[in-house]
Amino acid sequence: MKSEKQSLGDIARLLGGTVIGDPAAEVNRPASPAGALAGDICAVWEVRDLEKIQGGVHILASPDAFVSRSGLTGISVKDPRAAFPVLLSLFQPVRKDRGVHPSAVISPLAALSPDAWIGPLCVVEDGAVIGEGVRLRANVFVGEGCVLGAGTVVEPGAVLLEKVRTGKNCLIHGGAVLGSDGFGILPAGEVSGPVKIPQLGGVVLGDEVEIGACTTVDRGTLDDTVVGDFTKVDDHVHIAHNTVIGKNCIVVAMTGIAGSAVLEDNVIMAARSGVKDHTRIGRGATVAANAGAIKDVPPGAVVSGFPARDHRENFRVQAAQQRLPELLLRVRKLEQAVFPSDEKLPDRKQGGEGH
Repeated sequence: MKSEKQSLGDIARLLGGTVIGDPAAEVNRPASPAGALAGDICAVWEVRDLEKIQGGVHILASPDAFVSRSGLTGISVKDPRAAFPVLLSLFQPVRKDRGVHPSAVISPLAALSPDAWIGPLCVVEDGAVIGEGVRLRANVFVGEGCVLGAGTVVEPGAVLLEKVRTGKNCLIHGGAVLGSDGFGILPAGEVSGPVKIPQLGGVVLGDEVEIGACTTVDRGTLDDTVVGDFTKVDDHVHIAHNTVIGKNCIVVAMTGIAGSAVLEDNVIMAARSGVKDHTRIGRGATVAANAGAIKDVPPGAVVSGFPARDHRENFRVQAAQQRLPELLLRVRKLEQAVFPSDEKLPDRKQGGEGH
C-alpha cells in the first residue's frame, strides 16, 4: 500500500513540474476545487477556478495560474490535464497480495506465476497461463487455454472463456464476459429452425487495454476478435465476433459493434453509437453519440445521425426537420391561395395529370 501522504517535491519530480512553495510540504490527497481542504492538492484547468480554492490548499496548474494570484502554493506544469492522471495514480492504493486463496479452484495443468494473486472463489482451468503480477480479485472464471499478460487485473465476477489472451497491464472490470460464442446463425430453412454456426476462434487484447463493466467481447468464428494496444472500452459495450479494433481507440458506453467490423487506430465511438457488420471506420474518425455507421467512414471524418453522415451535413438535416411544421403550414396557405375553397384540388395520387 502506498503512503497516504507525499511531499510537494516528491510529486513534482514524478510529474516533471516545478514546486511553488515549500518542497517538503506534505500533501494529504487530491481533491476537487470545491471540496479541497488545507493540505490537499487540486488540479486547476481554468484561472477562474482559483476562486474556489481555500487557503492552505495546494494546486496543480499552469504557470499562468500562479502568476494571476499571489500566495498560491503547489506544482506548476505546462499541461495540468495531462499531469492529472499521473497525480491520481500516485495516491491509488496498490495491493501486493500473492498466492492462491484457499477457496479458489486451480487446475493442476494451469501455469501460475508465484507473483500472481488468485482471489476467493476464482476458477482457473486446464492450460491457462497466469502471468507475473496478475490479480484475479474474486469470483473470476478463467477458461481453458487463456493467457493473462503480466500486471493484468481482473475485477470480481468477470468471465474469460476459452482462448482469451491479454497483453500486459490490462484491466477487465467486473461482470465483463470475454470469449462467448459469436452470434453466428443460419436463418431457418423450410424444414428446420435457425442453425448455430460453431465458433472456433478466440479473443486477443493488446497491452494496457481496458474492458468496462458488463461489456461483452465475443470469440471469432475462425479468426480471433482483436482489441489493439491502449484501447479503452467503457461499460455495457458489445463487440461482436471477428471484429478488429486498432490501437488507442475509445469506445464509450452502450456502443454496439457488429461482426467483422474494423475500427482502425485512434477511432472514437461515442455513447450509444453503432457499426454495421463488415463496415470499416477509418483511422482517427469519430462516430458521434447515437450515430449508426452502415457504410465505411473515411479516415479523420466526424459522422453523426442515422444513417451516419458527415456531421455538418447532419446538422443541416436536423435543422431542416425542425422547420417542417412551418413549411407544411406555408404549403397549405399556398394551396388555399391557388385553389380557392370552391375549387377541387388536383388528385395528388394521379401526380397532377393533365397539367
